[in-house]
Amino acid sequence: MKRIGIFSGTFDPIHNGHIAFAREALHKANLDKIFFMIEPSPRRKQGVRGLEHRIKMVQLALIDEPQFATIALDHAQFDAATTLPLLKARFEGAELYMLMGDDMLLTHFISWPHVKSLIQAVHFLIGARLASAETVAQHVKQIEKTKGAKFHYTIIKAKHTNVSSVSVRNILRKGQPCSDIAPAVADYISQHQLYHS
Repeated sequence: MKRIGIFSGTFDPIHNGHIAFAREALHKANLDKIFFMIEPSPRRKQGVRGLEHRIKMVQLALIDEPQFATIALDHAQFDAATTLPLLKARFEGAELYMLMGDDMLLTHFISWPHVKSLIQAVHFLIGARLASAETVAQHVKQIEKTKGAKFHYTIIKAKHTNVSSVSVRNILRKGQPCSDIAPAVADYISQHQLYHS
């Protein structure tokens, strides 16, 4: 049975922290492949760069990573009711693993639509960037109690913990070089003036 990772996000832009987390998750969970799933119109985020730019930046960042790929779904926002059946059909018979940062787990996750069905269907790989393992475990217990479903997860110790898409955008807006993104991504951003003031 194949083990498939799904890394959903805005990736505005993709940075070295995303890649490092995916590499750690790939090896720790013994995954066959990880698919980066770029959300077209993410909830709670305004002013994101166009989907075509974000897809291209992810593709450039993954060019030397044969066990990583992108996946495109044609609905604007991802939720368990719509997205999960599509993933199950595409990867029929595979075990699905969802990569998620601890910031998402600790804030918005519990309010996702139809989240109980997602909890029951996948194993979560939680990137510990901001919170301790104890904090994550406490929050998981609260989710299980609230949703009435067993939450299967593995904590992945994140590298590049000081890197975020916000910090990268702030550096680029000042016109400064950024070492937290792949050179090919930096060239693409410069060519299209994506984050410059």
